[in-house]
Amino acid sequence: MAPRFTVIQGGQSGAPGRATLFAAGLELDRAAAWRVDLHRPSGVDAASVSAWRAMLVRNAVTDPLRDPDHLLPLAQHRPAGSRVAIALVWDRDAETGREALQGVMPLAMPHPIWGGRARPWQPAEAQITALVGQAAAEAVDRALRERLGALRRPVRLAGALEPARETPRFRSVLTSDRSARSRSIPAANLIGIRPAGWETPSSEIRTVTEPQAVRDTVETFLSLDARTARHPIIADPAEASLVRVVSRLFGRRGALRVEFLRRAGEIVAGTLHLGAGPASIPWRRAGA
Repeated sequence: MAPRFTVIQGGQSGAPGRATLFAAGLELDRAAAWRVDLHRPSGVDAASVSAWRAMLVRNAVTDPLRDPDHLLPLAQHRPAGSRVAIALVWDRDAETGREALQGVMPLAMPHPIWGGRARPWQPAEAQITALVGQAAAEAVDRALRERLGALRRPVRLAGALEPARETPRFRSVLTSDRSARSRSIPAANLIGIRPAGWETPSSEIRTVTEPQAVRDTVETFLSLDARTARHPIIADPAEASLVRVVSRLFGRRGALRVEFLRRAGEIVAGTLHLGAGPASIPWRRAGA
């Protein structure tokens, strides 16, 4: 029996040319250079934490609240019922083959049964949607959406990713107008004015920065808060664990400063500062 042949027509104008195929190949190679890892907050390893900090340095972000030593414990000690995943978006250099972290997105994931959309996780304390460099924001957003859509149960991402940027610093409540304005006290309101010769009780501010002393000073801070706060930190186990863990992690790096105000020999106020140098911010306060 003579073999049968199939004739394939060629030369059609609608077929992709060599240049088109070459461009498509480049696009596929570029897409393959992006990798998105989804982890639980406790599953982010030390190498990823180092790459996270390097990404913050590249984007000139010095806010301690965006540091992994703050955000990861915050995501772990969250209210019961919420599911948070940390998305790490990596870009591989075509020449060197090395990968660089280009985006970190804490995501509030949908319920595994009822479903829904994933959303950028926005803790009230940090006010963060995503940590993405300005130049890579569009590519990171696209890579993340493709990764979520490729899950066994595809998930859509709601909202847009915003590039990382520095948060505004704290401003003093007092203005120059208020501080410069002087008023006299009416004679009828002089009751309760301190008598002549009265002296304020001696006050002293003590600062602790030594890593080995951090644990004891944080427990002193929590005890002060328990005596003075309307809603003590230690009354909420998740909040107490968060304060202890974050303080320990920042303390190991010398990036925690604890200040106590003593009056008449007794501690009356305390503040936990995260960060070092000009980037330091007050994180928790207790006492008067």
